[in-house]
Amino acid sequence: MNLFVDCPWRLVVSDLDGTLVTGTTALDHLGAWIGHRAIIEGLEDRFTRGEVSDREVAEGYAPFYEGVALADAVDVMSRIPRLDDIGPAVAMLRQRSVDAFIATVSWSFAAQALADAWGFSQVCGADLELDQASGLFTGRVARHFEPEDKVAFVADHCRRIGIGMKQVVAIGDGRSDLPLFRAVGFSVALNASRAARAAASTAVEGTSFLAALQAVPHLLE
Repeated sequence: MNLFVDCPWRLVVSDLDGTLVTGTTALDHLGAWIGHRAIIEGLEDRFTRGEVSDREVAEGYAPFYEGVALADAVDVMSRIPRLDDIGPAVAMLRQRSVDAFIATVSWSFAAQALADAWGFSQVCGADLELDQASGLFTGRVARHFEPEDKVAFVADHCRRIGIGMKQVVAIGDGRSDLPLFRAVGFSVALNASRAARAAASTAVEGTSFLAALQAVPHLLE
């Protein structure tokens, strides 16, 4: 018997960098491993100031991945700093028949590596081209991903399974989350920027993903 059929929410969509991942970003973490951290940090600073777009950032990063093995990059992602209790919190959502996605403008492979570890069912993000035969990245972007694409990805999923965007909860920390915050039924700004806190339904600080979920009315009741 499902004891949680009255839950009004059907999907929780969480950002990656600055939200699930703490104290760094997937790109910075991978950049330190590959050996181009200074360039990554410079691009990210310019992006934060609004001087470059997500597309320009991805094009700037991609060449440094040429010849890098996907399997090795996935292993590096397993050691990235993150919030506490993500896996158990996602399991609680599943018990309540609430799905959980990761939506990021960063590399989709990085999000997928963590989704597999934590139990998120789907991810979206920018795709880095992979040579399937060798398992090595080519150093080219296969698909760019903008903040508005998060909304399109979630909306398409909602249409396919017959739920409304107002049954979706979004959790994020920065300006790439604002379009999704505006489109869903409830939003949580987690350890967020001033703009994200102002746009969100509520704001939470701390190291617990479960605490962010508990801030959503009726989600875990």
